[in-house]
Amino acid sequence: MKKKKGTSLFRLLALDWLVVALACSMAVFSKFQLGASLPLEPLLPLAIFTIAIPVTVIWLKMLRWEGDVGFIGAVFLLCGLGLVTQIRLSGFESVPVSLKALLPLTVGFFAFLAGVSITGGRRGKWMNSAGWLAYFGALGVIAVMLVFGRHYRGGIYLPGRINPSELIKPLLVLFMAAFLANRAKAFSETQVGIPTPPLSALVHLVFLWAIPMVGTLLLKDLGLMVILNAILIVMLFAVSRRSGYLGLGCIAVTAAGYGVQLISSNARDRFAVWLHPFADATGKGWQVLQSLSAMYSGGMWGAGIGGGDPRFVPIASSDFVYAALAEEIGFIGCLLVLCLYAVLFVRGFRAAGMIKAPFERLLCIGLTGTLAVQTVFNIAGVTKALPMTGITLPLISHGGSSLIVTLLVCGLIAGLSDSRR
Repeated sequence: MKKKKGTSLFRLLALDWLVVALACSMAVFSKFQLGASLPLEPLLPLAIFTIAIPVTVIWLKMLRWEGDVGFIGAVFLLCGLGLVTQIRLSGFESVPVSLKALLPLTVGFFAFLAGVSITGGRRGKWMNSAGWLAYFGALGVIAVMLVFGRHYRGGIYLPGRINPSELIKPLLVLFMAAFLANRAKAFSETQVGIPTPPLSALVHLVFLWAIPMVGTLLLKDLGLMVILNAILIVMLFAVSRRSGYLGLGCIAVTAAGYGVQLISSNARDRFAVWLHPFADATGKGWQVLQSLSAMYSGGMWGAGIGGGDPRFVPIASSDFVYAALAEEIGFIGCLLVLCLYAVLFVRGFRAAGMIKAPFERLLCIGLTGTLAVQTVFNIAGVTKALPMTGITLPLISHGGSSLIVTLLVCGLIAGLSDSRR
């Protein structure tokens, strides 16, 4: 990494730290006003965040990384905002959320550095030969969850509330990048604007994709199914540059969503809550109505960090963290957060556009698309623009395995943005 770029990265991350530290101070001070003593345990995650900045800069300098500085800046700032939100919410749990976030946050930063190390400087080209390994790895994760998983809040978790399903997304993205990169010509064929890939290639894709989709259906993880199919559409469009895949994909996803609700009571309940939340205002519609109420009370400028009351928002620390955030930073603050996400996605897709190798380009598009689709569906569900899917908000929802895998994905994208190729 050039000295100039390393210096700019450190300055950008130092600016991120100032913003996060100021927000953390406001959150801690709000707790101090409510209690008899100054709580110090919420500052431990901030200490981890502080240490991570120089460690990241030094590690990238050792790797001679020359990637997108702005992308890493956006990652750290969003992660820091999530840290602040979790500190703010920690007063409403028997075990403080800030303490529970220590291990995932620490492991997540190491996962980020590992991701950059794997793909930086074209070191990720070997992953093209690991496509099938990733595919069977994803099927293995699904099988383990089906055998040993237990239902909790509409999802399936392993003992200790570990949710390894987060690994399925990057594993299948890796597989599809390898699969499609070797069949780009076949999936680029069209007639009258309609994609017409050879029957053998189409049957091969449908068969391989149907197996993990059946697994996610058995897991009753509708959010995971939606994300994976949306990413598949994005990657088909990326490899073929044919807009027909977008149109047909949207029709197929809509039809699949309608079909799933016919066979899944969980999906029917979510559609019912989306369409008629007041029909069961104190029951199944309670989550959505409380999140809408929190966002409405935040108004244009919000109640200020520490000024809201997020304990009335169900699952505020994960699925509905955006509603808790909106109550305290308001519409303007949320708009800035959305702009920050836009920076993250634009820079990720821009990095993909600069990659010449088909596999690495598709991998970068798929990983960036994963973050973008997950963000859109979470915020759309919380704001009632779409049915709730149970998807966490990337980087801000500090959900243990979700945070670790998300930071790993961000590290892989940062490595792929390395201009030394």
